[in-house]
Amino acid sequence: MNTDKQAILLKKTTALLVGTHDFRQLARQVTDLVVKELNDQNLVGAAIFRVHENENSLYAYTYANKYHKLIDTLLPAKFSQFNISLSRTDNLVVKSVVANQIQHSKDVADFSRGVVPDAISRKIQKIMKAEMFVVLPIRLKSGKAAGAVLLALSDIKLDGEQLVLFETLAGQLGLAFSNILEYERLLAKYENLAGRFTSAEDDKPSVKFTLRITPKENEKLESLSRERKRTKAEIIRDFLETV
Repeated sequence: MNTDKQAILLKKTTALLVGTHDFRQLARQVTDLVVKELNDQNLVGAAIFRVHENENSLYAYTYANKYHKLIDTLLPAKFSQFNISLSRTDNLVVKSVVANQIQHSKDVADFSRGVVPDAISRKIQKIMKAEMFVVLPIRLKSGKAAGAVLLALSDIKLDGEQLVLFETLAGQLGLAFSNILEYERLLAKYENLAGRFTSAEDDKPSVKFTLRITPKENEKLESLSRERKRTKAEIIRDFLETV
C-alpha cells in the first residue's frame, strides 16, 4: 500500500471514529472498513475486544471476514457473547491487554484459548485462509490498554511498514475509545443527576384535595401547628409518612 492510499485510509477511519459514541458500533464499522481497505496488505480478518474492569474480563465485540456466515455456524455461541477472564494470559488477546504489548502467532488457537475449542479455531483459520495473526492493545490517552484489535493475515510475513500502519490504526481506536469512555462517564453522571432530580420532583407535594374535618379536629391541628411550628398541611403529611 503506497503512502497516498495509507493517508486516504487513515482519513476514512478518522471520519468514521469522530462522533461515534457507541463502542460496539465503532468496532463493527472499523473492522468492516479495514478488512475492505487493506486487502492489498494481506488482511483477511479483524476483531475488536474491550476490557470490562468491573468483571475483570475481556469481552469480544465484533469481527469481520468475508466468510463470516460460515464461521458463525461453527462458533459455539455468537462472537459478541464471548468473554474471558483477564487472568487467562495463555490467551494472547488477554496477554496483549495485560502486558500492553503486541502479540503474534501463526496459530489462531493461541488467541481463542479458553473460549473456543482449538479444533474449531483451527478449522476457522483454514476457512479464513489466514497464516498469521497479530493482536495490538487499544490504548487510552493515559497509555492504559482498554481493549485489543486482532488482525488476521493471509501471508506469514509482517514487514515494518505494515506494522506501523496497524499501530497507527490501533492508536486511532485508542483515541476514539478514550472519547467514548468520557462520553459514557458524562452520560452516567447526567442520568444519575436526572434520576435524583426526578426523585426530588416526585417528593414535592402536587396532589390537591379537599379534607373536611370537625371544629374539634381543626382545633387539635391548630394546637399541633403552634407547638411544632409546622403548617396544618405539613402535620398531616408528616402523619401519612409514618403510617
